[in-house]
Amino acid sequence: MTLIAGLDIGTSSVKLAVLTSEGTVIARATASYDTVHGPGGIVEQRPEDWWDAACRALADTGVADRIDALGVTGQMQDLIVVGAGGRSLRPALLYSDTRAGAQHERLRASIPEWERRTGNHQDLTNVAAKLAWLAEHEPRVLAEATQLFFGAAGYLAWRAGGRATCDVMTASTTGLLDIDARTWLVDAISAAGAPADRFPVLVGAVPGDAAAGTVSPTAAAELGVRAGIPVVVAPGDAGSATDGLVGSAPGDAYLYLGTTGWLAGVTAGAPAEPSPIHSLVLPGWNHRLRIGAVQSAGSAAAWARRTFFPRSDFADVEAAVAERVGDLSARPLCLPGLAGERTPVRDGHFRGAFVGVTDATDAVDHYLAVLTGVAMGLRHAAEAMQIRQTRIPAVGGAASSPAWRQILADVFDATIVTGDAEDPGCVSAARAAADAAGLGGGIRPLLGPGAEAEETHPGPARSAYARLLATHRELYPALAGTFHALAGMPPQAPYDE
Repeated sequence: MTLIAGLDIGTSSVKLAVLTSEGTVIARATASYDTVHGPGGIVEQRPEDWWDAACRALADTGVADRIDALGVTGQMQDLIVVGAGGRSLRPALLYSDTRAGAQHERLRASIPEWERRTGNHQDLTNVAAKLAWLAEHEPRVLAEATQLFFGAAGYLAWRAGGRATCDVMTASTTGLLDIDARTWLVDAISAAGAPADRFPVLVGAVPGDAAAGTVSPTAAAELGVRAGIPVVVAPGDAGSATDGLVGSAPGDAYLYLGTTGWLAGVTAGAPAEPSPIHSLVLPGWNHRLRIGAVQSAGSAAAWARRTFFPRSDFADVEAAVAERVGDLSARPLCLPGLAGERTPVRDGHFRGAFVGVTDATDAVDHYLAVLTGVAMGLRHAAEAMQIRQTRIPAVGGAASSPAWRQILADVFDATIVTGDAEDPGCVSAARAAADAAGLGGGIRPLLGPGAEAEETHPGPARSAYARLLATHRELYPALAGTFHALAGMPPQAPYDE
């Protein structure tokens, strides 16, 4: 029996699934590690902890010595600096590290057409700014670097014995990838003061170009696997999650409802201009994974439960609202951005708002308005991305809400499907490894066509939502000036449409 392992190096732990070449999961394991948070936006992890966690997770499966290929995905937009002897010279600066604000502003002023050339709006979390911060504050570390990595998967695959690589999806999150030239952006590297000769090799420029190499004898002894098996770098975590859930063909899309929410979908070609919708390069360069994120999703719903049903638990609230999910007669429109917004506009000063409250509006209406506001924000993202599926999987903890699933079905005028969606990144990483190593194509997306799933179909309210969507979209520019004034900002254009 051929076994393929998929590793997903997440924000808090390594997740591992071992699958047969036909797609049956025979073992799972996880191993956690610490994150260090510090003043000024510091967020760091030790790369050695990722490696140790991978070793522990593989040992826990009990079948590590039978694995025939290893695929790796994980968090993107990190900065990992390796020195002589393969040791990391400092903890990794994670994707969420925001210490490099001043460096980001300097780079914005010095790199011609930075956002157009990278295909994305750039904020202070980009890797170019992190490199500039390191050049200014820890120049000795950068001078002693023998290799740089920008994603956890590239580091782990290299330490396992492969080449020093970066998949093109991870590269497209860094602010360092020239999407027209399809190589590293020289202007950004120079402006950041980074050593270009320490950059990893891009992989995934053509389909199937994902193999980093084979596991070395030294690494095999630590990981508990056989030396010489292929190690493959899959697309970064966002791409692997999408592929593991629904696939990577144009039109494939899913909804995620956690603390934040997003619609992730694959589109043919790239957008004409950068927008609030993230655009990540897929292997082969011809398609993009686009992600429209709503800043407050599950967090907004939790706020609404606390505020309007303070003595009720989740099940009680669901029961209280069940009969009125399709009743919009007294429901106000809602902007759910309690802590800023990312889609359909990117504006950190946005806040929540209810519009259209009457004396008939009660707690149920307010609660359902919040769920509806998130759903409409996600639908606006779908329109910007030109994703118009009639079947959309929904995952994340908040997708367990029947009320929210019905609202999503009505707002999207699509069947919302839920089902077994455990560890999609691991499944995709294993699939990438199986494909690259020629070990069969039996690993399928968890919620793709034909998968067992629960379905929620659109109801009569879909026509009412269709009429309200344009009005809801107009609230963003209409209220932007109000939110900026509340934040003490002078009158200005709040964002680019």
